[in-house]
Amino acid sequence: MTLGRSVLTAMAALALGMAAPSLSAARDVASGAASAKAGISYGEWTDPARGGRVVPYKLYMPAGPGPFPLIVHSHGLGGSREGSSYILQAMAEAGFAVVALQHAGSDTAILAGFRPGDEAGLLGKLPPDAAVNRFGDVPFALDQLTRMTAPGGDLAGKLDLSRIGMSGHSFGALSTLVALGQVLPGAPDGAFREPRIKAAIVYSPNKPRQGGAYAAFAQIRTPILHFTGTLDRTALDLEKTPWERTIPFQEIAGADQYLIVLRDGDHGVYTGRRQSMGAPKPSDASQMRVIVEETLTFWRAYLGGDKSAAQSLCDLPKTLAPMGEAYVKAKACGAPTPIRPAESP
Repeated sequence: MTLGRSVLTAMAALALGMAAPSLSAARDVASGAASAKAGISYGEWTDPARGGRVVPYKLYMPAGPGPFPLIVHSHGLGGSREGSSYILQAMAEAGFAVVALQHAGSDTAILAGFRPGDEAGLLGKLPPDAAVNRFGDVPFALDQLTRMTAPGGDLAGKLDLSRIGMSGHSFGALSTLVALGQVLPGAPDGAFREPRIKAAIVYSPNKPRQGGAYAAFAQIRTPILHFTGTLDRTALDLEKTPWERTIPFQEIAGADQYLIVLRDGDHGVYTGRRQSMGAPKPSDASQMRVIVEETLTFWRAYLGGDKSAAQSLCDLPKTLAPMGEAYVKAKACGAPTPIRPAESP
């Protein structure tokens, strides 16, 4: 089985990561009174080395002179560069530049004519190279940003490319883990690894679809914050239970790892899609605040060198209640938090 087809077969677990509006209340909690409105711009890059593939992006730029740490964000299946905007806007207002990529072949274009219940038909619309192409978008984007940040470039002096993080939701979480070194069936070890990424956040990650989890994650040496929830399931899941989304956290051993399991948190809360539809769940606002707050704490600790934020991450198992449970595996935090094992893939 080819790499592209094996990954697309695996995407039965990857739900739609739709566009979302910003959530001002959550932004306010995270950014604080001293933060300033971030600027937003749109653009696209063309990669001649990949047949003229176009990569649209949305750039969130903090106010001020810079240089700012950079976060690269990858949307889920059926999403776009507009996804998870309530999180990304908050990060920019707190002083982190963010570039949200849009991955052609697995973006909103595949939703044309989609009817709920026809997930198999949706997967059938994906081109065989959709996964490989989106994985390749990450190093290409970083190369373009390096060029733009050089003297005389449009972003000269604005980005600190020694402090790069990456986040992603669902299929974007897989894209993030692959960029960190997750081994894929049929691909050479480290084929898509991006060493410029120093820390990462995965929202609704999945267990590996083929092979053992330990082998899949053995090469990852990057600090990660994992988010999931007790209701984090989709119609496309291969996981038997939402708890199996904790497998990446449980198996990765090469760097500091943090896990947040939101009580009654579902797959869609990370995109904010329900807000754009005018149909939020009663729990959305409080969960979105937690997502923004802890996302910001992690970036401040690992991209900002904030010791107070690092201690807050250590304290998560004691402070997250009643919103959910948290688990920590980090040398500076002492003994790992005991956790119920998830079924191995």
